[in-house]
Amino acid sequence: MTFQLPTTCPICQETLAPDRSLDDHLVGSHTHREVVSHFVSEYDLTGEQSVAD
Repeated sequence: MTFQLPTTCPICQETLAPDRSLDDHLVGSHTHREVVSHFVSEYDLTGEQSVAD
């Protein structure tokens, strides 16, 4: 049996129950605007280029 680290939400830092997926948490606990704002700000911080570029 392998050990899996608990999943933590990158937006609110909540540790999720083992039977709960991050997708379910994001959809059920955060607005679309919160999710998009978080990931856009993370993208901007990394300075990555778009795949299309």
